[in-house]
Amino acid sequence: MQKSVLVEIIRSLNKKEVREIQKWLQSPAHNQRQDVVRLFEYLVKTASDNQDDLLAKTAIWPVLFPGEPFDDARIRQTMYFLLKSMEEYLAFTELSKDTVHIQTVLLKVYRNRLLERPFRHMMEAARKRQQTSPYRNSIFLREQHILEQELYFYLGTRKRDLDINLQETTDALDLAYIADKLQIACRMLAHKSVNKQANYNMGLLEPTLEYVDEQGLLKEPAVAVYYYGYKALTEKEGDVFFTELEKCIFEHGHLFPLAELREIYLLAINYCVGRFNSGETDYAKRAFDLFRKGFEDNILLENNLISRFTFGNAIAFALRLKEYDWVEKFIQQFQHNLEEKYRRSVVHFNQSRLYFEKGDYDMAQRLLIQFEYDDMLLNIIAKTMLLKIYYEQGEFDAFESLLESMRIYLQRKEALDTHRKTAYKNLISIMKKLLHMNPYSKTQTERLRTLVVETNPLMERDWLLRQLDGRR
Repeated sequence: MQKSVLVEIIRSLNKKEVREIQKWLQSPAHNQRQDVVRLFEYLVKTASDNQDDLLAKTAIWPVLFPGEPFDDARIRQTMYFLLKSMEEYLAFTELSKDTVHIQTVLLKVYRNRLLERPFRHMMEAARKRQQTSPYRNSIFLREQHILEQELYFYLGTRKRDLDINLQETTDALDLAYIADKLQIACRMLAHKSVNKQANYNMGLLEPTLEYVDEQGLLKEPAVAVYYYGYKALTEKEGDVFFTELEKCIFEHGHLFPLAELREIYLLAINYCVGRFNSGETDYAKRAFDLFRKGFEDNILLENNLISRFTFGNAIAFALRLKEYDWVEKFIQQFQHNLEEKYRRSVVHFNQSRLYFEKGDYDMAQRLLIQFEYDDMLLNIIAKTMLLKIYYEQGEFDAFESLLESMRIYLQRKEALDTHRKTAYKNLISIMKKLLHMNPYSKTQTERLRTLVVETNPLMERDWLLRQLDGRR
């Protein structure tokens, strides 16, 4: 029983839920078996102990049926009834939070019972709730369609020559479908960017995009934000569409629930990261503006936690723009929102970056040397920072030794994605040439400068060019 679904669910319950389920099981409307109550109380006490012997059916039996001979089928039946009762409770509590669903179900009940006045009162309440809803996302549009559909079914039971709301029903359905379709299309693109093997059939996406253009549906925020997001990610003139996406985010972001708004922000941020990595450095400012707004409004926190990648990317763009004060305040304010198992290494690493960018190489070097990062990418970036420090401070023996160490490290790390690994290998190759070139030879300098400009992919291109330009 240790690995049963029943035990897994009980282990997930908090104290309040345990109390509520106890009340639920004591109600004759939900359960009339005392063995089910006893089984729940026993499992609440023992499930968290992870002791197989306490969760064996033979150990549980005397608690449920003292003095009776063991019957496997009977205890399985008790387990089944408890599982069903708990599932009913969990479903009920979740559905109780959904006002829209409750109103829709009641509309259907009143309609089927031909209760005209209760139906109209409920429809009025549902429409008022829609009008006062703080959100205008695809879920809102879906709810709008459901209400129109219920009204259509109601009107259909009356005289057939009455005006009915078929146009409103189909318009609401179109908007809900289009918003959902564009949102899913953006998710597909996001997934394909991290999983190159993913291959999706986009179905009716192209005619949907054409329909949005033809019908002028971009006034609807739930349509516009994903339309511009998709177009930015797929069109050559993506910058035009991204500018519109930015406007939607900053002007209409409040019309989306927090979880969805976080997803929209990350879509936009990842777009900026891609353009920046392609050499379009002006996207650093646009990414930073999104990060700053996202953290100011707690949009980029999920369950009060920040992904270590989001934390690091925000700092990287801030440092690029020399926003040193912002970085210091950011680390101080949000370090406790990192997962505990990553917190020390992530904070330590980003403090090193801050010292490095401010030119305090001694402090940066001290921090980098005394800490070994478990994360492969952090290790590579930390080694790269040390390489730059050694070179700029003229510690060429240490520089050359670390170059070879990093070459071997990259060779062994098969898990690093091919594009990033190639970019770092190219960096090591060019750094070796930089170390051994004649600093007084303009020909060698220009030849290496051309190589830096033309090599792709390549990490630290700007830093390499600064070293070469300093030799002119």
